[in-house]
Amino acid sequence: MMIIKLDIPEKVSTNTIYAGGIHWHKRKDLADLYHLSLYPHKNHKVQKYPIEITYRFTFKGKILDTTNCTYMAKLLEDGMVANMILENDDTLHVKGTHIYAKKGKKDTVEIELSPS
Repeated sequence: MMIIKLDIPEKVSTNTIYAGGIHWHKRKDLADLYHLSLYPHKNHKVQKYPIEITYRFTFKGKILDTTNCTYMAKLLEDGMVANMILENDDTLHVKGTHIYAKKGKKDTVEIELSPS
């Protein structure tokens, strides 16, 4: 099992993406921001697959419901692939995803990578 803890680079809800949409350039900026936030963890590589990923979000302000965290989870998962923490995020490598959200002192996420 591996745990990665980090501050949420930018709080963005899935509703924001779908409601009015956001420009592709802003989506790219968000992806770059999230990928960069995982860069310090690039030496932590998952060795055995398949795995399950658990995202535990904490929010200082308004708590997003779990499905509103899915866009951030996707950005984080893609960032783990970009930083070679994960070989791939296909179903051969990642068997399942769990998302939790609660109130906290600041906006953070704890990512748990566990053998499936």
